[in-house]
Order: sequence, then structure tokens, then C-alpha cells
Amino acid sequence: RGRSVPAQPAPTPLLGGSSLETVEDLFRRLEQLNEIGAALSQEKNTDHLLEKILLAAGEPIPLDKLGLSPTNLPKLKDAVSKPYGLFFVCGPTGSGKTTTLHSVLGFLNTPDTKIWTAEDPVEITQKGLRQVQVNKKAGLNFDTIMKSFLRADPDIIMVGEMRDKETTGTGIEASLTGHLVFATLHTNSAPESIIRLLDMGMDPFNFADALLGILAQRLAKRLCGKCKQAYAPGAEEVRQILQEYCSELLNTAPFKKDAKSAYENVYRDLVKSYAGDRGQFTLYKARGCEACGNTGYKGRVGLHELLIASDPIKKLIQEHARVAEILAVCLEEGMRTLKMDGIEKVLQGITDMPQVRAVCIK
Repeated sequence: RGRSVPAQPAPTPLLGGSSLETVEDLFRRLEQLNEIGAALSQEKNTDHLLEKILLAAGEPIPLDKLGLSPTNLPKLKDAVSKPYGLFFVCGPTGSGKTTTLHSVLGFLNTPDTKIWTAEDPVEITQKGLRQVQVNKKAGLNFDTIMKSFLRADPDIIMVGEMRDKETTGTGIEASLTGHLVFATLHTNSAPESIIRLLDMGMDPFNFADALLGILAQRLAKRLCGKCKQAYAPGAEEVRQILQEYCSELLNTAPFKKDAKSAYENVYRDLVKSYAGDRGQFTLYKARGCEACGNTGYKGRVGLHELLIASDPIKKLIQEHARVAEILAVCLEEGMRTLKMDGIEKVLQGITDMPQVRAVCIK
């Protein structure tokens, strides 16, 4: 009692403008990398762990390398380039939501753009971002961090997850007051995400005004480029694939009006895009070689479902429409569901139908 406690030295700032603030932060990051490295030495399939090491080192995957289709990529870039609004990435745990959001932030990251993130935990770092990790014991949850962010007036805010009414409400408020807000959701599809957020108690008019879009995604195993085996599918296999593709479209106006004609139009479009000069599809099957550990697969590919908040979609949100109604309008506007995007990647020889079916279970 009465003894003075020597002042602790201030943390030493890092050089180079890193988003990690102190040497102590750097040591924590190195410990994480060491843990990943230890796991890597015991893991046969190293693709996922190598990806984690790359990302932890501060290298977000470029947006153009995420495997988005030529239809989805420009739409996504246009949506996230708006000066303010709300954009979600949704999917189950391990579907690459954080990776995608950091790729988007990397696309938007310029020296004069103030980007702040709240994450649980911080998994990916990149220069120029101010990143805060959630610490519930210290009272730092997503909502309190977001409210603190708003006082600093950043241009872009990324929230690891919007899991409650308070955080979502703050996100909508931020997007309506001139901020671009990104967040993740644990939902199965883009249209379902809208209903989930409305069920949280969000005002449908404010939510509709704020929403820019929702990207649902899954990760499927990618066929090994060195050993995948090409084959010409028979008529029955093509019919089955086409039937699965069109089953996603049954509630759209063209299929309700004339299903046979709509079915034929879809088939013609797929042949034109993927069947080659002779009108014959070429599919690929997994074989296995040394390069892929005899699994037939190496790496992963994203399957995407991009909902753009058009005026008709905003109107449906305001009316608290059902998922089926929202989905039908999205499809009529050109959206591909996760399974449709997956099937198109099968027709391109990137993955196979067993993988698409495995990750697109409803």
C-alpha cells in the first residue's frame, strides 16, 4: 500500500502503416500463423490451410479471382461501388463470407477511403483498414463498436455478423446517413435473408431504402486440373442436369405461362454458352493423381447467388412479400440461384454435379 506502480511502457507502433497497431498485435498474429503451420504439417489436404496462411498474412484475394461468373462480377462491382447503402454476404459457416467481404474491401480500398471493420475474430488483415476485434468481456460487441465507428465518420463499415436487432438497426441507420455498410448473415439464400431481417423487426421501408444487394455463396470442391477426365454425357444425364437447372425457375412467369417453351429456351441458352461448336456438352469427372492426393479435387470454387435490390425488389420488401415471390422476381431479373451457378460451372468443367448437389442442399 502506498507504493507507486511503475508506468507500463506504451506499445511500440509498427512501421509501414499496418492495420495491426502494435508489436503485441504482431506477436498475436505470428502465434496464429504458427498454429496454422502446426496444423498444416499434420494435414494431407493443405489447400484450405494454405489459403488461411495467405489471408492471415494480409493478402485478400482479388475480387476478379473469386470465381464470380461474367454475369455476377460486374453487377457486384456496381453494387458495392455505391457511396452508401447496405450489402450482405450470406451462407453457412465455412462458406467464405469473410474472404469475399475482404476481397470487396480490397477492391474499394484506396488511400483516401476510411474503412473500419468490426470482426469476431479478425481473420484477414490488409493495409489501410482499421480493424477492431469483438471482445464481449470488455463490453465490445458488434453494436457498441458500430456506434463508436459512426462518431468517427468512416466511409465504409464492415461488420462481421449482424445477428440481432440492435446491430442490424444500427447498420441500417448508418447506411441511411451516408455510409457504405457490409455485413455477413448465417442464412441459406439471398431471398431468405430479406425475410430473416424483416423478422428481426426491421422497418421494411428503411430496410428497402438501405439495401443494395445480397450475395449468397457456397464453396464446392474444384476438379483437379491435372487429372480431371473429359467425357461426353449421354442424353439422360443432360436431361437430368437441365431438369435440375429449370426446377429453380418453375415459379417464374415464363414457366407458368408455357413451361415447355421456357424449358426449350433455357436449353438453347445453355447449349449456346457451354456446348461448343457442335452442340455437344463436355463434362469432367474426378480421377485422382499425385497433385491432388489421389482425391480428384484440388482447391475450391465459389458458387454464388447475387440479389440486386432493384425497385421491384424494394417494393416487395416494403410489402413484406413471401420468399417465393421475391425469388421469382429475382430470377426474372436475371439472378442465378446457387444451384444454377453451380450447374453452369459444371458445364464449364470446373466442378461436378455431386459437389454442386452436396453444397446446394435446401
